[in-house]
Amino acid sequence: MGKLIKFSRLNPGTLFLFLSIGIFITACRQTPHYQADISSVKIDPVEVQRYEKMLFNLDPANLSEEIDPHVDEFYVFLGEEINTPVGQQQLYDYITNPFSREVFDDLIEVWPDIAPLEKQLNGALRYFHYHFPEIQIPEVYTYLSGIDFEYPVIYQDDVVVIALDMFLGRDYANYERVGIPAFKRVRFVPEAAGVEVMREMGQNLLHQTSFVPETLLDFMIFEGKLLYFMDCVFPEMPDSTKMYYTTQQIEWAEANEGQSWTFMLNNELLYNTDRQLIQKMTGDAPFTAPFSTNSSPRMGVYNGWQIVREYMRRNQDVTLVELFYEKNDSRQILQGASYRP
Repeated sequence: MGKLIKFSRLNPGTLFLFLSIGIFITACRQTPHYQADISSVKIDPVEVQRYEKMLFNLDPANLSEEIDPHVDEFYVFLGEEINTPVGQQQLYDYITNPFSREVFDDLIEVWPDIAPLEKQLNGALRYFHYHFPEIQIPEVYTYLSGIDFEYPVIYQDDVVVIALDMFLGRDYANYERVGIPAFKRVRFVPEAAGVEVMREMGQNLLHQTSFVPETLLDFMIFEGKLLYFMDCVFPEMPDSTKMYYTTQQIEWAEANEGQSWTFMLNNELLYNTDRQLIQKMTGDAPFTAPFSTNSSPRMGVYNGWQIVREYMRRNQDVTLVELFYEKNDSRQILQGASYRP
């Protein structure tokens, strides 16, 4: 009961309605930060609802009475099960678990209020609404996941839930305690919470297209589209933050972009379907395995991002919606980009 109840799957059919309105949506312009004019864009302010704060401030001895006023507000977590003895026992066990209490106390120190996250999300969602006006702005909740590092953010059925305990700082002791590798912990800083929300929303949209990546180039372009989406919803954000790179890693990636691309061409990797190779070039890791241990990780993703950026620069009549949903396969995007780093 402390965990999120699974949502039903989204209906992907509605997404293709965007193609019919795409010509009316202004594309991301090649200003220094892909800045769109959102001065006239209005959305209802996002107010983040804090499930974990409500839950862990209840008196476990009077759980049944104290939870009752909150069932409707947090129905997405509680559901009908909260009205059963089994459901109430599960919830009691969760909020009295010593590890859960410890993590909650640490969470409140890092997140005494939610205003910075609300500000970050409201800005990004205005850009999102500019590009995807037909998609409903989601309701947003936070909760304590019990260090579920595989799913720090979930987005389905017009609802976003954020595991705030996954954004307590890369040096938070319990991350190492549960075995999260250091290279993964770079994503778990407080300022990344809103970034992960928008990344999840963009990824959700991309996964609902008919495009199924198979080759290394496919995966590079898929990730490049996602990062271009992040350019558009966070136009002022540094590239290093979008890639979760350190200063040294972004400098290495920028300096070695051309060599990385030449390596892939010379070794005929672009149309390779070996998943082990694809993981080495695009997956989370301390570095990109085919290169040196001093290299930046995910260099295939970085190159894919630059390909999509160049494609959009050269094809400014293409909207973000069309980039996501039109039948432009990876080879067409590569050809249209004339990418030569």
